[in-house]
Order: sequence, then C-alpha cells, then structure tokens
Amino acid sequence: MHANRHRSQARIIDFADRSQPIVVDFRDSRKYFKCKQYDGSPGLNWIEFCVQHEGALNFSENPQQLILDALFKAVEGEEFFPVNYQCGQHVDTFLARSCKPALDKLFQRRLSIEVVSGIELNLSVALNVAAYNRSQISPAVIISQVIDRLMDHLETYDGVQGVLNLSNFGANPAFNHFIVRLSNLATLQLVCKTIYNNDDRRRALKGFSLAQNQISDLAPLKLFGDVDYDILDLSGNRLSSAKRLCTDLERFRAKQLKLADNPLTKKSQYPDCLEPLKNNFQIIDGVPFDKLYKTYTPLNYEIDVDCDGMRIDWTNKSTLAQFKDSPDWHAFLIPDTEREIAKELLFDYFSISLHPGHSEFYPCYYKFDGGEHRFLVRSCFDQIEHLVQTHNLQLKIPQLVTIGDVQEINYERSIPYYLRMNVSTFKQGHIEPKQIIEQAVQKRFNAINRVLDLEQFQLTEGLENMIVLMSSPKVLSSILRMSSRKFLGNCIDLRLGNNKIVSANNLRTLSLLSSLQALDLGHNWISELSEISSLGDVPLKSLRLHGNPVCRKYSLASEYIKAVKEIFPTLLKLDDVDLSSRPGLAPQKDFLCDTAAYELTGELFLKPFLREFEQLDQRVNMMRYYTDQSLFTLTSSYDINRCNRPSSELFKRINKYNYHSRNLLKNSLDTCRVNVGANDILAVLMQLPVVTHDYVSLQTDVMHYDSKSVIINVTGMMRDEPDLLLAFSRQFVLKVEAEGLGVGKRERRMKIINERLNIMNPTKKQERDAFKFCELLNETNAKENEGEGEDSVDVKEHKLLLFQEITGLRSRWCTRIVQEEANWDFKLALEQFLRMESDKELPNDAFA
Repeated sequence: MHANRHRSQARIIDFADRSQPIVVDFRDSRKYFKCKQYDGSPGLNWIEFCVQHEGALNFSENPQQLILDALFKAVEGEEFFPVNYQCGQHVDTFLARSCKPALDKLFQRRLSIEVVSGIELNLSVALNVAAYNRSQISPAVIISQVIDRLMDHLETYDGVQGVLNLSNFGANPAFNHFIVRLSNLATLQLVCKTIYNNDDRRRALKGFSLAQNQISDLAPLKLFGDVDYDILDLSGNRLSSAKRLCTDLERFRAKQLKLADNPLTKKSQYPDCLEPLKNNFQIIDGVPFDKLYKTYTPLNYEIDVDCDGMRIDWTNKSTLAQFKDSPDWHAFLIPDTEREIAKELLFDYFSISLHPGHSEFYPCYYKFDGGEHRFLVRSCFDQIEHLVQTHNLQLKIPQLVTIGDVQEINYERSIPYYLRMNVSTFKQGHIEPKQIIEQAVQKRFNAINRVLDLEQFQLTEGLENMIVLMSSPKVLSSILRMSSRKFLGNCIDLRLGNNKIVSANNLRTLSLLSSLQALDLGHNWISELSEISSLGDVPLKSLRLHGNPVCRKYSLASEYIKAVKEIFPTLLKLDDVDLSSRPGLAPQKDFLCDTAAYELTGELFLKPFLREFEQLDQRVNMMRYYTDQSLFTLTSSYDINRCNRPSSELFKRINKYNYHSRNLLKNSLDTCRVNVGANDILAVLMQLPVVTHDYVSLQTDVMHYDSKSVIINVTGMMRDEPDLLLAFSRQFVLKVEAEGLGVGKRERRMKIINERLNIMNPTKKQERDAFKFCELLNETNAKENEGEGEDSVDVKEHKLLLFQEITGLRSRWCTRIVQEEANWDFKLALEQFLRMESDKELPNDAFA
C-alpha cells in the first residue's frame, strides 16, 4: 500500500526548550490507512500522522501550506495542534495528541483530505507511537503563556494605546515546534478564553488586532461584548459572510473596525451589508460609517481585473466595436512597476491624447495596485475608440528637449496599456459624474457675493473618486453650460484659476452669464492670447491671467496690457492692477504660489540681496542672510566651446566659477563642494567676480510659502564685468528664525538655510535682449544711492499698489501713509503702518 512508502522509525524528538523529549518507539502502536474507524480509544499518548502526497505538490509554491489548509478544513472547529511537522519528498509527518474529535472527523473522511487544487491526499495514522508525560511540549500551555506575555506588553497600534496585537499570531517564535491557526475555531476559542479569564489585565485593553490570521468565524469574540473598545483590526483574513460577521459582532463595540483585504469587501452587497453594525462602529477602514458608501469603489470590492471583463490590447483591438453600446464600466490598466508617474501627471498625459470633440471623459475610482494605475470609465465609447485606434493604446509622455537654442516638446516616449471592457455593470450607488459635478458646482457658489469659485475644482468635496479634466474643452464647456443654467444672471465673478485650462475659446456659454463682470483664469496653461480671443464679446471689467505661460512673452507691462485690451476693450482691471490710472510694473513675470510672498521677491529680500552681491565691498554685509547651518552650492555648466570666440582669457574668467563648482558626475572632493555656515559661504562669495544683473530679465517663482518657510527661484541674465554675459538661476530656501518682532510684533526674521547658484550659457535670444534698459536702471540706482531726484509716476503708483497688497488698506489710506507721512519711503511707510495698527489708530473702514 502507499502507506508503506514511509517506514516508521524509532526516534527521539528533543525540542531543546527544557521540555522532556518525545520518545517515538512504536512499541504498542496501531496503524490505520483508508479506514473509517479505529479500535478502542486514542488515549492521551502521541499519534503520528503521515500525509501521503507522493510529490504531487512539490511544484506548488508552498506545499506545506496547502496541506495544512486542507487538514484544518477537514477538522474544522476541533482543537488540533500538529507538532514537529516534517516535510518529505513523498510523505509529510507530524505528531498530535489529545485530539479525539479532530481524529474522528478525519476517520469519517476515510483518512483523506482534499487540497484547493482538487488533489485528494491519503493519510496514515499510527496511534500510541510515544508515551506522553506532563513535562513534554504542550501547545495549549504555551499559547496561554504567550497570551500572558502579550497582555503584559500591550502596544500602541494605529495611534491607539493598550492594544493586544495578535496579528499573524501563528508566526510567533514560541510556536516554532507546532502549528497554531486562529482560523481554527477551537484555537481562537482557547485564545479568547485565556484573555477573558485574565480579569485585571483585560480591563486595560483598548482594542485587538487579529489581522492576517485566515479567520472566517468570529464567534468567540462574543465574550468581549458590551464593552467599548477603540479598535478592532480584522484586515487580511477570510471573512466572507456578512450575515455571520454581523451576528458574531452584534455585541462588540469599537470606534474603529478594519476589514480591508477580506473576501467580504469584494462582494457586490458591500458596504450595505454592514448596516446592522452602524451603531457598533464609528469608522470602517478609516472612513466614517455614514460616509462609507461615498468612498466605496468597485475596484476594491467587486472587480478582479485579472479575470473580469474582456481584455483589449493592440493584438485584438479589432474586437472593440462589440462594446459600442455598452453601459457598463470599462477598466484602464497602465503598467508602471516603479511608479514613475504620479497620479496627477498620468491624467495630464491622458488629457493630451483625448479628442477635443468627442464625449466627456471622466476617470473614476482611480487606484494604484499590482504595479498598475487603474481606473474606470463608462459612456464614452468614442473616446475609448480614439485612444485604441488612433493612439494604439500608447500613453504619450511629453519631454522637453533642447535643439540648438530652442526648447521643444518631444513625444517619442510612450507607455503601452490595456483595457478590460465590461468589468462591472453600473449599479445604484456608483458614481454618476454629471450628478456629482452638479452638486460640486452648487457647493462652490456664494449667493451672497454672487461668486462662482471653481478654482482648483478637483479639490471640491465629493470629487474624491473621480477626475475632472478641466483641460478638456468638452468637460470645461459642459461644466460652464451647467453653471449658466443654474445661476444665469446671479453670477458676477467667475474664478477658474489653477485648473490646467489650455484654451478658453470654447467658453461661449459665458455669454449666458449675463451679469458676469470678472473672470479669473490665473495659473492655467494658456500660452497665447488667441486662446481667449473668443471671450472678447463678454463685457468683462476684470480679467486675471497672472501665472499663465502667455504672461512670460511680454517683457514690458505696457505691451502686455495693450495686447489684452485689444481683445477686451471694456477691461478696467488686469491681474488685480487698476488700468484706469497709469499702472506701474505689472507682476505678470512673477509666479507666486501665494501673493503674500510678493514682498520677498522685491524690496524686502531679493532686490537688496542681488544689489549687495553686485558690489564687492558690500558683500561682507551679506553675512546677515545666513546662519552657521546654512548651505551654499554653486554649479557651472558654462561651455566656452559654444562661444563665438573662445579664448584663454575667457577660460580664466569662467574658471573663477568652475573652481567652486559642485559636479556630482566626478568623484573628486574638490568638485563636490557643499559650503556650510555663514563664514564659509561668505568666503566663496567674496571670491566670485563683480557682476551686474539685468533686472528686466528676472523671472521669479515662489514654489513654496507658509508661516515657517519659503522657496524662491529666480532666473535671468547678469554681466560678469565688463562684457561677459551669463545666464543664471538662483534658488533660496528661507526659514523663519524669529517671530513677534517690530513695533506691531508681527515681523519675522528669515534666514537662508539653503542656496544654489547655477551659471550657464545664455541662449541667443537672451543675449539679444540682455541689458536693453540697463542705462535707465543705472540712472535710477545712481539717484537712489546719491539721494538725488525723486521716483517717477510709475514707480510711485507701483509702491502704492504694493503697499495696498501688503497691508490691505483702502487707496486713500495708502496714499496718506506712503505719500503724506513717509514721503514715498517704502520702509518708513511700513513702519508707520505697524505703529498705527499697534496704537489702534486705524479704523475698521480703513481696510478694504
């Protein structure tokens, strides 16, 4: 018989854990194979089990796991602890004792078990193979000891103190010599009774973690009913029956319940099936119970993308037509094993590929899982067909490349992806994009001020599970058409900033907003004024384009204003600058994440810093900008071979920068320099050549601004005197060192904690435009230094505008303080403002 392949041998099993060895001698043993019953009683002595798998599972990933799963399923509900489990080429063996109910169930099955793959394995059982004494290993006793130790050392788990952590309980090192499964109901019952009987320590419990234990039945948890706990973690188990779960937890109460990665959460009835537990738990998997349905996603709970639906890729795209009229969900799956592409960028790339005239495309239920970006769409077959047939299921990745002196966008790189069509039917409670968007728009309308604020529309509450691609003309037009129907003549101010809008020429529906006076398109992707030309028919009084690429195309404010006014002749205000007077320098070349940072890009930091850097005798005063922990690095990528007349003299001049340059492509310590501390930084700055900045060329970008720090990046042209033109970029990270300073106790002192200076070749356009206005600027600086002359009208108006932006005062108060009391001294005006505010001399109506 097959049982004879394993020849039982006498042996001594010593666990080296202070327990008595088990002497297996088969002296009085009785062996059974393919039997339905056994003689007498198994008694308390050891029993040997042999699993005759004949190598049939050797090619499985974990044969032992398959066998144990089948064994515990066969003895379901009965106490069973396999001891000294040994894997063999054809036969696995282990011992057990005091397991009569489990043994009876195995004999009822004629000593056979069935693994998941359907293979049936035979067992041979030898009773009484070794005598038992009380000093030998006892799984039940060891489990009780482990529970006692864990209760002595309760953990902080997910921010909750006093949690008994039984996660992956069977992997505890104390169980090295036997198998423990909390999926076995008798074992879970033993553990729960041990905890319950320890009255003193049980009262200190604030929660339980039973994650990753393959549990499917929680009946023993009824022992802990009618007590308020903070957390119960059941994630990563095999809970599949909602009815059984609700019954088992009927009296169990906790603030948090974790159920992720259980079969139950993937069923179509989820989360409705948890309704009986709504009074037991406040939060399910981090989501308030009353909002659980809002965050429900079919990708987590209903859909298996490995097998649901029909796969469409480039090999079978001709079969796509059969889904033309399908109302079901379709899945997009974009492989990205290293997760190189962020979620936001992914949908930016998709927006490039969409057809502007086809259906609205609303990606829903996005998630990253299994090395893939995944999302669902429906009711947009023409867009899907366009992406399949025209783009061949290739996601184009735009890359900026430099060809000569010209930067161009290159689309040579692409990522292949595939679809799963009809992965799920549309069900009640699933996202309906138009309905969700309508609710979101309603939330954004302020009826009192008559303002429809759609800035950063994607961040609106309720849009968490869908992507609204405002860069899509079709989507944007649909939203505005919906808005015009709802608000008609009630809206006077429409704000569309920070929405990645490329063109506004499709917004003819704005004419339906008959009372519209102000439009904010700031910080979008509009690169040409022609992209908004069709809006010229809307009689706007205020327009904001600040932060769009189109603003960079104008060196002078007057040119920019003139071009915009040609399209919008009724305009009275542009980029928050009043056009009824002669405006000074408009801020269109500054790209600010927060307008409060504007002062730092001007007279309060950047301008004084650059002016002091220009004068060698003034650089010693720059010590005040740094601390002992400040960092400074310089990189020079200037290539003299790109110059018209490279020479040894030019090489010497550039070498003054190269000497301090940090080059990570080399390993030499001399070329990987990071200067630390004010003294070292100043020593480097003093060695750099005298330069003059072309202030008209400067472009500033405040990339981060909050109450503690700010990041400023400035690019432009400078001249290494007397005649060497250099392009440069300079990045500053400033951190608040002290607060509550000054008369009004509102001033802050900031220091540079990190600075990077880059020197590079200018482009031909930069060389051509550099220092066109240098003489005018030099004359102005000379007057400032000598105290002669006075500011021009433009400069004075610019000071008033800046003072108003900083202080929030009304125009007449700005004029009174800046002109009458400070005589156009901006610093003195700010000090006067702080004094007046501190002394409460400013009435409420002084502020706008």
